[in-house]
Amino acid sequence: MNDDHIRRSYAAIIAAISARDDRVLDKLIAEDVVDHNPAPNQPHGLAGFKYWVATACQAFPDLTGTVEDTVVEGAKVAGRVTWRGTHRGPFVGVAGTGKVVEFAAFHIVRFADNRAVEWWGTADLLGALTQLGAAIVPNPTGRA
Repeated sequence: MNDDHIRRSYAAIIAAISARDDRVLDKLIAEDVVDHNPAPNQPHGLAGFKYWVATACQAFPDLTGTVEDTVVEGAKVAGRVTWRGTHRGPFVGVAGTGKVVEFAAFHIVRFADNRAVEWWGTADLLGALTQLGAAIVPNPTGRA
């Protein structure tokens, strides 16, 4: 895969999440993809990736992502995405508020054989929770 193909494939994954298009995810994500930052209770592989999408869309039914930046090196892409959506269902323990939120996420995705085979991601959940008006209470013990 060349740099442009990797960029297009990554953008197509983000677009497929926004469109809830599992057929595109099936084509672009390996069945045994390794998610290095899974959500709680997320299964392994492509099923786990789809679980994350379904969970995110329960919280934000109109969730859409916009790819803002990408950098490609070798078989990896680093991407910055802005996610936007209306908070309608549970999100990190906060019941739906009806508020529109916008937050950034950063990904590193490794491709092989034209599919995403490894995924690292982090999102500004604190920023999203702040927009929702959630009370952020420090945990002095540092334990969950």
